[in-house]
This record gives sequence, C-alpha cells and structure tokens, in this order.
Amino acid sequence: MKTGQTLEAGGNCAVCDTRERRIVSLVGRGFQKLTTVICTGCGLVHSHPIPSPEELQRFYAEDYRKAYKGTHKPKLKHVYRYAPGAYQRVAELAALVGPERRRFLDIGSGSGEILYMARKAGFEVTGVEPNTGYAEYTREELGLPVQNCTFEEADLPKAHFDILNLSHVLEHLPDPLASLRFLNTLLRPGGILCVAVPDIGHASHAPWTRFHYAHIHNFSHETLKAMVLKAGFEILPQSSGSTTLIARKTGAAFCDMPRPMPENYEMLWQTLTAEHAGVAHVTGKRGIARLIGKLYRYPRDHVMGRLMGSPRRILDKVHARMCETYGTLMTFVLAAV
Repeated sequence: MKTGQTLEAGGNCAVCDTRERRIVSLVGRGFQKLTTVICTGCGLVHSHPIPSPEELQRFYAEDYRKAYKGTHKPKLKHVYRYAPGAYQRVAELAALVGPERRRFLDIGSGSGEILYMARKAGFEVTGVEPNTGYAEYTREELGLPVQNCTFEEADLPKAHFDILNLSHVLEHLPDPLASLRFLNTLLRPGGILCVAVPDIGHASHAPWTRFHYAHIHNFSHETLKAMVLKAGFEILPQSSGSTTLIARKTGAAFCDMPRPMPENYEMLWQTLTAEHAGVAHVTGKRGIARLIGKLYRYPRDHVMGRLMGSPRRILDKVHARMCETYGTLMTFVLAAV
C-alpha cells in the first residue's frame, strides 16, 4: 500500500454510505506503522483496519494514559491546566437547562475536572471512565461517583440525564454513530449533549503526530455535525468551536439518509497531503506562537500545581477565581438550583 492509493472498506461510511477510501498516511504518532484512510464521499478520516472492541477495551483500561500522558494517574500540572476550561464548559452548559434539570453525565470523565465543577454548580453528577488509574483517582482524590468501565457496561438508566458531556471521547470509538445513538437514549427529552473532538483540518499538531492509534476516527466540522444530526440531535447556536458542538435531543427518529460531502473530502485531502506542511508547522507564525506559549504555560502549570499541593485545592482555588471573573453567569446558574 502507498499514500494516495484507493481501496474498498469493509463497510459503508456512517456519514455518506460510501465504501471507497483513500490512504492518507501510513505513519502514526511516534513513527509507528499506522494506516489512516479518508472517505472519498464525505471526508471522514479513520484508521484502517479499525481495532476490535476487545483490543480497545484492553488498551484503554491499562495502557492509554501511560502511553499518552506518561502516568497512570493525573499530575498536578494537568489538573491546574484543565481546571479553567472545565469551569467554563460547565457554566456554558448549565445556562441551557432549568432548575429542575440537574443530572449531569460525563462519559470519559478522565481526571474529573468537569465533574468536580459540575458538582460545585449544584448538579447530581455521574462519571464513566474506562481507565483504571484515572477512575480510582477521581473516586479517591475528588470523591466523585465514577464507574470504571465503558459506557456500554455502565449502570446508566435510560432517559435520565439532562446534560451529557463527551469531551475528546468520540474519536476513540470504533463506531461513533452507533455510540451517539446509544447515548441519545440516556438523555431526557430535550436533554443537552456537548461533544468535543480534535479538528483534523486544523494545524494544531505536527503532521508526524496527527494520526495515532488512540484516535480511530478523525473529524472535521462537517463530518462531526453530520453524525450528531444523524444521531437524533439538533445543533444549538451556543456551539463554541468547529469541532465542539452543543446539541439538543429531538423527538425525531434517527436519520439514516446519506450525507455526501465530496467538497469536504477534497478540501481535507489537500490540507492533509500539502507539501511542506511539516516545515510550515514549525516555522510559521502559528508554530512559533505555539512554542512560545508552551514555554510559558508548561513551567507555570508545574509550579502552580506544586504550590497548591492537592487536586481539590487546585480545583477549589480555580473555581473561586473563575467565579470572581464570571460571577454573573455562575450566580445565575447556582440561583437556579
């Protein structure tokens, strides 16, 4: 096989029903062998072949966090780094539901920052995290109710939750459309879904780290939007980014109508195979700005995390600071409880 070669996939594309794929890369993160293809009918990008559910379950239970974060449990610098975004996400979602809708589910809850902020905002929270070390951490260090399993195995009642957060999870799933449809059934009528994934069309990573084993599917705005719509949701205007969508559960049946987007495929193919992309990533203005930002943020996060000393103290202090900055919004949210 070689880059640019076309092949026929084992099944139809979940977005557009097309079988034809084109090889976009044969190398994954760490220069490991990994074949990644793009659907020529819509631009959905995915690994080829897609790993089996059993293989993925073993990987996420034990190896994923160690391979990508270098640890079995969160580090203080990571808690400090993610806490402000967690506060903002919860405040944004809480503003969309009323005082009688207070059940918050976080699938792939990770190190628990979003669940912790949701609990402080008055929600009844439930988390699901397949990684053993991270699930134990969120239960023991943060006192959060987190089930250590996949969402398919979790004890989750149907039509029960008001908000479902799915942050950087969908790209890890072997059948994202089927997963979204299953998760739809866990929400009450009119429930809110927030789904965030990396944008494969955005030059936020070097070409040599763009594809990796853990990210089975890679989305652009158009392919993510198509899947969310086909899973029985309507996109809300509060969506904050190209691949961060906020949607509301509708009463309509799931839509199986194919959504061909050949222009999206053409655009992504040109982006992903552009010559000199690696040089531009490092030497362009965006690459230089990213490097300068990391040189400032990474030492700051490490020092501040160590000074605060514990995950709960970090989260409480960040929460207090963010409340001072965004007091009007959070006051409104808490008043609704």
